[in-house]
Amino acid sequence: MQDAIFVAAPEGMSWPLGRHDVERHLATRFPGVQTWHKYAPVSRADYVDFEITIDGEPRHGTYVDHRHLILRDGTPEFWADTIAWFLGLLPPGTPAVAMVESNEDIVPIPAAASSRHITDLLDERGCGTTAGPVQDCSRSPEARR
Repeated sequence: MQDAIFVAAPEGMSWPLGRHDVERHLATRFPGVQTWHKYAPVSRADYVDFEITIDGEPRHGTYVDHRHLILRDGTPEFWADTIAWFLGLLPPGTPAVAMVESNEDIVPIPAAASSRHITDLLDERGCGTTAGPVQDCSRSPEARR
């Protein structure tokens, strides 16, 4: 399933990365990225939409200034490396939470989580999607097995 994946600062918090910082980092990681700066009047937020081509397919995302990253057109496993990379741009220990579009359960992402751990938190085995058995996502993936 290719839900949108939301990675955010926890409620009431913000991240030190602005949209221009993220745009610059995206251009370094994904040469050829296309970006568009926009403003959402309802939430009074600046954001950058972006499109990258990976494996010949267009992939889309949005970064809302100091708040959250949205990744589309891929599975949690597909985006896990990018999520880990993005979180690595934040100061060590910066808290983050995530969810996928098909499940409103918000899960914390541990500091320095690997791409495998991120996949386990969000994949079809129950954490982050409605497929699979209900699991306690607050425990490590190894403890859930």
